[in-house]
Amino acid sequence: MRSKLTKILVLGFFMAGVLITPVMESLAWEKGNLKVVPSVKYDQVWDSNIFYDRDNPQHDWIFITTPGIMGELGFGPSAKHKVWADYKVELGAFARFNDQNYGNHDLNTGFGLDFERYTLNANNRFQFTSDRAGTEFTNRVLRRINTTDAVLGWHFNKIEFDTGYRFHMVDYVSDTLDRLDYYQHEGWITGYLQIAPKTQALLELNYQHIYYPDASGRDANAYAVLTGLRGEITPKITGTVKGGFKYKDYKRSSVKDYVNFVTGIDLHYDMNQRVDMTFSYFRQPYESTYANNNYYSGDHFRYNLTYDLGKDFFAILDAFWFHNRYPTAAPGESKKRRDNQWRVAPRLEYHWKEYIVVGGGYAFQQRESNIGNRRFDQHMVNADITLMF
Repeated sequence: MRSKLTKILVLGFFMAGVLITPVMESLAWEKGNLKVVPSVKYDQVWDSNIFYDRDNPQHDWIFITTPGIMGELGFGPSAKHKVWADYKVELGAFARFNDQNYGNHDLNTGFGLDFERYTLNANNRFQFTSDRAGTEFTNRVLRRINTTDAVLGWHFNKIEFDTGYRFHMVDYVSDTLDRLDYYQHEGWITGYLQIAPKTQALLELNYQHIYYPDASGRDANAYAVLTGLRGEITPKITGTVKGGFKYKDYKRSSVKDYVNFVTGIDLHYDMNQRVDMTFSYFRQPYESTYANNNYYSGDHFRYNLTYDLGKDFFAILDAFWFHNRYPTAAPGESKKRRDNQWRVAPRLEYHWKEYIVVGGGYAFQQRESNIGNRRFDQHMVNADITLMF
């Protein structure tokens, strides 16, 4: 009964959105340098394996409603200083497994100050979520995540400097996971030297301190030196390419330290007026929640292609491949865990005017692992509509 009621409510919201479409242009709110954009997305997903279980996969229909609101204010000369806020909540309702229903909150706030020679940018993101993306969990685990970034920039002719600080916190709601709560402080300074009209060479020094209040043996200090390029890599490729060496020293002597190369590549390829491509590759040690491992080493590749088909239709291909290596065998396991996880997701979108996007797609995800119960396959099919008022 409860699942039927949820379906009716979601369908009602969907129809309400369709019915107000003809008058949407009058609902947009923009005055002077202030812009406010409410939005809502309705998404219906069929998931073949909601628990990431290869031996006994369970399928379900998921009805997702994501209302949100974004605001931006420009001020100062030519409104070049900005302050913004962006909030959305993703509400998921399962047709069969009601106990998997969730609500994920995501709030971004920040500002940017531009004084020509000096810039200051700060951003804070707060999440209250059970989303499994980017985690090692197979079940939904509720947690609070807060990330604050602040970057002060100096700009002098052909030389620039960025001094940055980041605070990252993960706080699990369940008391049984207190040992995984942690705080991370990170500071860096990056120098840039212009070596071509649109290209800069860079050198970066980075320091991190990771603190676990309930598991002090997991505390660590990390040091990294990186060098690379920023800006126009080729006439059609722009972005950042950097690599170097990182030493991550854990407090507990029995925990294997990370001593290896690291890489960060984030590129945009402007092939032509119709085709855009982005590619990223990051090689890093990532904090782990798996058994007695403090971290895992990850090689993470991501790729996105957007093709303008004309007449407001867009074809999109999104894909990733992750290769993760764990330094220590878990209790009861004879070998160190090794994973290969990949996903490919083609999608078609139709953009009607500036405030309606209708889309649908298919996604296949697979994780292969030398630990049998960590393997899974997943198929997903979805249809969605986004309304921006």
